[in-house]
Amino acid sequence: MAPGMDWLDDFAASWASQLPGRDLSSVPPLARLGRLASLMDEFQKRVLAPHGLTPSEYSILGALRRAGRPRQLRPSDLYQTVACTPGGLTKMIDRLVRRGLVQRIENVDDRRSAYIRLTAKGAELERRALASYVEGADTLMAPLSAAERATLDGWLERLRICFEDPEAARTGRQPTSRRA
Repeated sequence: MAPGMDWLDDFAASWASQLPGRDLSSVPPLARLGRLASLMDEFQKRVLAPHGLTPSEYSILGALRRAGRPRQLRPSDLYQTVACTPGGLTKMIDRLVRRGLVQRIENVDDRRSAYIRLTAKGAELERRALASYVEGADTLMAPLSAAERATLDGWLERLRICFEDPEAARTGRQPTSRRA
């Protein structure tokens, strides 16, 4: 059994005693995913902390890099990358602007909004943070073979579809959406 998962056996036994005869085989994988989500958050914070970035701030810098030249997006485009309120996104962007990592660029086509552009300083920090993230991921996933990683990724993709497009998961049709 994996270290740190003893509680899951107790959890499953408790539910089984309270719901005899009920198939609870769907519950342990979701409990594991919940625990993994917490561990993933800790991993991201640990890898990004030396760069002075939170996972959400890194997501903004990464989205701007992936946008291609001139490495800019509208705040409304960033909402899809960073799951937060508009006010929360504005505060994150303000912090990144103060640090010189992004800048607001006037939108000449719509003066009610501005573009958020990655600066050279922001691009360099994002590059270093990405390298640290990949190195950390490589170390974390080293016990799994390339084939195991590919299989795991396939199962996780199927599970993502179960959450985001349950009808597609049930019928086998192509999902209608894919979040970044």
